[in-house]
Amino acid sequence: MLIRAARPEDLEDIYRLVTYYANQGALLPRTRESLTAHLPHLTVAYQNNQLAGVVALHRLEPTVSEVRSLAVDPAFHKQGIGQKLVLYAVHQAEEEGYHKVIAFTRQVIFFEHCGFHAVPRESVPGKYFIDCVGCPMLTHCDEIAMERVLTVDAVRTSLTTTPASLT
Repeated sequence: MLIRAARPEDLEDIYRLVTYYANQGALLPRTRESLTAHLPHLTVAYQNNQLAGVVALHRLEPTVSEVRSLAVDPAFHKQGIGQKLVLYAVHQAEEEGYHKVIAFTRQVIFFEHCGFHAVPRESVPGKYFIDCVGCPMLTHCDEIAMERVLTVDAVRTSLTTTPASLT
């Protein structure tokens, strides 16, 4: 499996995968224009020259980033690709000097396995003012706010090493 930064030629496959989950209500819909604008923040996983998954690392605040738009193609479920993508995004956040990574999710156990823990929504005001205010689910959101705190030592270490799970 290859995990790398998304490229313009990945856009249609990313759009197809994100739209698949958006149509099920599992992800917020994204337009091609939105995905193009956020392409530098997207990471893709390829297996056998097929897009297996995608994740975005989005800056919310100067020291807080968010894992979002995580999607794994159903043909590649139960292979650990989602976890590898999240851990890759966490590693990116460490390299970029973020202090914590958050996720709003219904997949609590999955994110716990990735080192996140549940936190009150109010502890992430940046998310509310950036995304939640305009979301159609605002009044009946069922997602749980989760975070993974990054340490200064982890940031320094990540600049010189790559976690074994990413190779």
